[in-house]
Amino acid sequence: MNAVLRYEELAAELGVRAIAGLSLARHTTLRVGGPAEWAFFPRTMAQAARLHAELRRGELPVRIIGAGSNLLISDQGLHAAVILTAEMIAEPVVSHDRNVFALSGTKIPGLARWAAQRGLSGLEFAEGIPAQLGGAIRMNAGANQSSFSEVLDTVHVAGDEGEVRHHRCGKDDFGYRDSFVMREQLFVLGAQLALKEGDPERIKHRATEYRDRRRSSQPLSERSAGCVFANWPDQSVGALIEKLGLKGLAIGGAEVSRKHGNFIVNRGDASADDIRALIDHVRETISRATGRAPRLEVEIWEDRW
Repeated sequence: MNAVLRYEELAAELGVRAIAGLSLARHTTLRVGGPAEWAFFPRTMAQAARLHAELRRGELPVRIIGAGSNLLISDQGLHAAVILTAEMIAEPVVSHDRNVFALSGTKIPGLARWAAQRGLSGLEFAEGIPAQLGGAIRMNAGANQSSFSEVLDTVHVAGDEGEVRHHRCGKDDFGYRDSFVMREQLFVLGAQLALKEGDPERIKHRATEYRDRRRSSQPLSERSAGCVFANWPDQSVGALIEKLGLKGLAIGGAEVSRKHGNFIVNRGDASADDIRALIDHVRETISRATGRAPRLEVEIWEDRW
């Protein structure tokens, strides 16, 4: 049986939508990226867990894309089987203890607003984070001095045999823009969030304040992958980039944001090569000036580069 037929048959058997040669550009917030050999869109945790296990037995490497908000993909595409979680969505479920269950494809801004409307506090900090839940957990996304590790109770991940595993979160599972999911290369299927009861109007007010603060300081209306580099404990990389005079620097269609130095934006015609070259240039400039290179927050997928 040839590889094309096998992937088609697997998708049909599991009831999963599959597309050969899908362009990934519209599945990243930078809006760049070439085609995937195969792309799959599971809808449920059970579907996704079994799909993941079966694909890992195949000849193609397996990649997972959520909102694509911290991702740069080669213009030449990926020789990979890519699982996209965009269709893993459903109405969140609230338990009696105010834990909220949501699937990994749930968009974070919508989830934060959903919780606020029900008087559930804890996600106000996340208003405006352009991510899906799975990706936010993977990188322990945060803003406004808070992060997802503070509200996570249990994370559901795909097991090696196609089962759904339940991981109760502990104090050593997360760090700054780091998680056990990232370290162990796990596939997040969903999660239980431990929220608290609060006044809906006060919760909405805090969320609006946080959202407006982000809008005033970050280029949220432009095509970017969010912050390119992780901050040091003693230094904001964005402030350092501004101090080094790099804001507005451009290579091809890629530009260091004039609004926030730690963002690189696609002015509309940037290639992945443009963006990669600009990232490298900024990182090298910082390294020469300070003697240390910042860690990348953006993931670069370039298996055909």
